[in-house]
Amino acid sequence: MKVQPLWLRTPEAAAWLGCSSQYLKKNRDLKDGPLEEGIHYVYGASLNSPTRWEVNAIKEIFHYKGKLIRKGQDLISELQKEGLK
Repeated sequence: MKVQPLWLRTPEAAAWLGCSSQYLKKNRDLKDGPLEEGIHYVYGASLNSPTRWEVNAIKEIFHYKGKLIRKGQDLISELQKEGLK
């Protein structure tokens, strides 16, 4: 079953995702992060309009990023153990 998109403003999106607003903004593609404009976030029509974040898609990206980090740490640990033998 496909999850419906859920677009939230920055403070609500950060709370829903369990991260800070700064962390969300830091992960935009503008800062070489994995979140893409138009897919994971959109700007409002004016400078005063809030940025909206698609939290269901971002949750999947953050989960994938976390898995990669853990997998990398496991590989490093494995290589270090092999080096000690």
